[in-house]
Amino acid sequence: MAWAAKQSGASSAGSGLMHLPTQNSILLSSLTPRLGPDALREPCELKVSDFDDVIYKLFVPPEAPNMITLHIGLRDWANLRANGGQSALDSNFPGCETSPDEGFDCAIVVNADSPPKGPWGSTGEACAAKMADIKTLLVGSPFDAAFASLSAGSSSPGSITVVDMHKPTAAGGGKCYIVPKDDRVTAVFAVDFPDETDRAIARIFLQEFVEAQRSVNNCPPAAYSRGHEPPTEVQGVEGIAEEGIAGFVSFTLFGDHVGDGKRRGTAVGMLVNFLTYLQYHVKATKTYMHMRMRSKVNGLLQVLSRAKQESSEVKEKKTFQGKSFQRA
Repeated sequence: MAWAAKQSGASSAGSGLMHLPTQNSILLSSLTPRLGPDALREPCELKVSDFDDVIYKLFVPPEAPNMITLHIGLRDWANLRANGGQSALDSNFPGCETSPDEGFDCAIVVNADSPPKGPWGSTGEACAAKMADIKTLLVGSPFDAAFASLSAGSSSPGSITVVDMHKPTAAGGGKCYIVPKDDRVTAVFAVDFPDETDRAIARIFLQEFVEAQRSVNNCPPAAYSRGHEPPTEVQGVEGIAEEGIAGFVSFTLFGDHVGDGKRRGTAVGMLVNFLTYLQYHVKATKTYMHMRMRSKVNGLLQVLSRAKQESSEVKEKKTFQGKSFQRA
């Protein structure tokens, strides 16, 4: 897995597992020159696909090169809008929302000469960073709302929010269930993969979260349950009895885990990108296993090549005059 991370440029957490950045690097590299000190003013039309079926379109018209429009298409936008997505847009990009193009769900337009002022700051570089991280802002809005209520002591137990995080397989999965309590918030992920090998690796990986928490101080408690045994927090949810998925993994966060803005932002970013993080490491594990198998096969072929016996057949030799003889 370390080799795969080095090839992709992902950052290491020190234990061999890599945390992928939440920002879209292509958007960030395209937005920073236009909103930063370079003040690049030239037209642009860029379409980018991200993880979890999220798509972007960055458009800068030739007649107004200072106006930057970002269109976003993502899963379950109507549900996200109703559970904090709209308020997240209004507070981070006030007055910037505009009509999206066909095939997209929402859009914002930013004047590069006077970037909007949000909780993240008022500089152009900060605006570019937030626009590049808009997937976390929108998809993570239900998590952020639940954590804000927890910190304020106004959680409403019994109101479970279902977020469609990832395209489901034929058996199901791909959803996250946010379960608020008076003193905690539990996020339950229904995890599955279409390939049986990926599913088997994912089961082992998910169980490791439960084992790893024993050696990490003050981490959110994690629990794993098999696909036909949903956790007690979500057993009453309609359609939760999914058969054949890889399993359910639950993370329970208390007030100390989301106490301030920085901790809350970190928690939201990790939860939003959890399924992408899991998929990345499943694929990296398969790559590592294939490399080991190829190396082992090459070693066996070398051993077989060295063990080849020379032929005992006596070959005829010829002299310069053309006469045949056999070497004794």
